[in-house]
Amino acid sequence: MIHFHTLRGTDDQHWSSFVDTYTSSFPLDEQRPTDSIAQLLTSEERFTAMVLLDKNNSFVGILTTWTFDTFIYIEHFALSPHMRSKGFGTLALQTFIQHNTLPIILEVEPPTDILTQRRVSFYERCGLRLYDYPYIQPPYTPELSAVPLRLMGTLPLETPLSTVAEQLHREVYGVSDKSMSENILI
Repeated sequence: MIHFHTLRGTDDQHWSSFVDTYTSSFPLDEQRPTDSIAQLLTSEERFTAMVLLDKNNSFVGILTTWTFDTFIYIEHFALSPHMRSKGFGTLALQTFIQHNTLPIILEVEPPTDILTQRRVSFYERCGLRLYDYPYIQPPYTPELSAVPLRLMGTLPLETPLSTVAEQLHREVYGVSDKSMSENILI
């Protein structure tokens, strides 16, 4: 059993575990600064940061999301290193998908090596599709680099991915696609 505890601020008892797992699980270019996450917790109603807890209320991992009108974007999903390969990731993601009526979208590294292929396979086993769409994650801050990624999700097949990408760029990363094309070589 997994349950989701929503963080309301940095004074939450799970904040330090959240930050530790977050900063150790993602490359720097794929990390939103933690002070930005803290600010979003109190200022952005579409943003949610959660910790995953097991039946004993022990920390398992993290999940951050943005809820839009037509889909939910999973910005970050990671398990604590000592909780990996125990079925918690599958249980958490499948539980999250089943308890939400909106389609899910997330970014993933292109499947170019064994580790990234395994990650894509994990998401596919959880019911997500890898979309054949060129996608760039904008940099979170000017000091960071843009990251070539892929989109995966449960969106209806007729969903225009360019519209989804534009909304993510604008609403999550705060950039227009025009500025993206002017500043980033795809």
